[in-house]
Amino acid sequence: MTDGGASFQPGQGELPFRPRGAYVGHEVFGHGDGAVLVEPEVARDLRSAAEFASQERRIAGGLLYGRGWADDDGRYLVVDGFLEAGPGENRGDRISRDGYDSFTLSATDLGLLREDAARMYSAAVEAGWWRTLAGPGEFGPRYFETQGDLVGPGGVGLLVFGSGLDWGTAYLGPGGQLPGSVRSFIPVSRPAPEAAAVAVAPRELGPVPGTAPEPGADLGQEAGPEPEPVAAATPGTSVATRRQPVLTPPPQRTGPRVISPVGVPSREMGVKPVNPGNVGPKTPTDVKIVVVALVIAIVVAAIIIGVLSSSLLVALIVAVVALLLTLGVIAFSRL
Repeated sequence: MTDGGASFQPGQGELPFRPRGAYVGHEVFGHGDGAVLVEPEVARDLRSAAEFASQERRIAGGLLYGRGWADDDGRYLVVDGFLEAGPGENRGDRISRDGYDSFTLSATDLGLLREDAARMYSAAVEAGWWRTLAGPGEFGPRYFETQGDLVGPGGVGLLVFGSGLDWGTAYLGPGGQLPGSVRSFIPVSRPAPEAAAVAVAPRELGPVPGTAPEPGADLGQEAGPEPEPVAAATPGTSVATRRQPVLTPPPQRTGPRVISPVGVPSREMGVKPVNPGNVGPKTPTDVKIVVVALVIAIVVAAIIIGVLSSSLLVALIVAVVALLLTLGVIAFSRL
């Protein structure tokens, strides 16, 4: 089961101090001394590998890598990497019709995995091993033998499920002890490093103009900031987010757009007309010519009447009356 070399033991020796609260959002197996924390991205990738292997009716497995730490609650292990043995290269990775398999990590597999780990995880230690199962289950006797060969004190063996709500379970130490508390896999976004240590209260947003207050809100009381959720010190929890105010959409136009005529000022807007005296339709040019010709004809007729009557006064009276009547009719027709 091993390649003859001793497996790493992350739980031995003096471990550096780091509060496990810095790993908010990690998957947590167990609590207190000997707990195991799995990075969310690693948990997702392991679940994806298990689902893909289940679709091909085979078993996937490999080695886990991480770092050991200590805090006031004791020692704990953080798994932040893994390697998978070559899929299809192990004859025992196929699932039989009755649901059994003979998967094992041979000495050749372990040698290749540890050569790759020396390049990819040079700053980490071998934290244990993992294998998949088509559905929720538990370790069998043969798996505990592998656990004893590959896992040292403080290490872990992960059994990853290819289906179901729980993504997997953990067995701690060389004896494969079950942790006292196992958290189910819930996809969460990894928080920023500064958010893991302290939760900063976001700026309170004021009410949006035009929005109605929520039902049951006290209108007479001054609105204050909502209580800020506090990040729990226990690993595996995430900071709750504040519900943002709903922005109401702008009013939409219901009727066709009305365009004002060009050059016509609007009295409702308080704009002074450009030419108040120019009221009514304009006189066409041909009408002007007719009016001028009519006035000339009236004057000529008045002169002829004056000559015939030998009276200048009669000619003036006829001309004035005729002109007044003609201009009056023209002005009346324009109203």
